[in-house]
This record gives sequence, structure tokens and C-alpha cells, in this order.
Amino acid sequence: MSDIVYYFKNNLYINLTNKCPVKCRYCIKYKWDYKFYEYDLRIKETVVEEVLAKLEESIKKYSGVKEVVFCGYGEPLMEYKKVIEISKWLKKNYPKIKIRINTNGLANAWHKTNVLKYLKGLVDKIYISLNAHNEKVYKKLHITKIKSPFKKILDFIETAKKYIPQVVVTTIDYPGIDKKEVKKIVKKLKVKFKSRKFLD
Repeated sequence: MSDIVYYFKNNLYINLTNKCPVKCRYCIKYKWDYKFYEYDLRIKETVVEEVLAKLEESIKKYSGVKEVVFCGYGEPLMEYKKVIEISKWLKKNYPKIKIRINTNGLANAWHKTNVLKYLKGLVDKIYISLNAHNEKVYKKLHITKIKSPFKKILDFIETAKKYIPQVVVTTIDYPGIDKKEVKKIVKKLKVKFKSRKFLD
């Protein structure tokens, strides 16, 4: 049975979709066959009511949950309308729990609209992956139909600052990615930086 909500390191994670506008050459979902430790994250479609029921059950099961994170084996903002609905429910029923989104930063480019404006007042923190230090490197490591994806991500980061209280840019340890250059870019953008280990 697929897991749409899973518990990891004291947080609850919502595995909302397997859809993604990017195929990353380093993505572990293919190597791990959509498994994440003891969880099975292969899903076809999620229904908001099922997600809410599972969230309710999990919040009661795991005491002390401080953060709910939209993050699974797909891009959560592909389903941004569901993100909005679930976040509103969380804010109403569990206002002390913080809400975070982990994203590749290409939702606005994919949907051709500013999805971030709908997240204002709902999402407390957003982690945006910038796993490259320029356009050439990004295209080498990521397959996508989106034109100029690296620039689109930088635009997304700038826009996110207007709507989300905490914006964090993340980068993995991976051959070809110059982390020092990424940190310089992040410093210019005036947001926080977080280094992540590459899971293999």
C-alpha cells in the first residue's frame, strides 16, 4: 500500500504526487524504486480527503509533530491547489504546526502563473532546490521541457521572498555542482542556504 503521509525525523511528510516537470539524473526514486526506507512512495493520484484523514491519524499517533512538509517523490506544487486546501485545513485545526514545502522552484514556469501568491499566510517555510551554479550545469543534470530553467528558478526564489516568511535555497553534494558558486548566488538573493547530503 502506498504511503501518502509518512513520519521522518519528527516531521510529517505529505507525498502528494509522483509527477514532476524535471527528471534529475541523480534522483533516488528510480534507484530506490520509489521506496524511502520503510515507506512506499509510488502513487497514482491523491484525494485531499484521504490526505487529511491520514494527517489527522498521524498527528494523533506521533506526539510533538512541529512541522508538516510537502515532499515526496514528485513536485508537490504540480498539485498546488491541493497544497492550498490541505494547508488551510492544517492552519485551522493545528495552527501551532508549521508548514513547509520542498520544491524544485519551477512551478510558476510550469503552470504559467504565480502559484506563490496563493500560499501567502499558509506556508511558513519553503525549501527551493538549486542543484547547479549556472544554466549549462543545470541542463546537464536535469531534463525538462521548461526553457531557461535555471533562470526560472532564480526568478521563483525572488518571488518567494514576497509571500513566504522563510525562504531557504538548498544544494546537494554532487559532482559538477560548485557549491561555493551556489552560495554566492544565494547570498546575492539574500535568502538562507542549506547544504544537503546526496542520498545514494
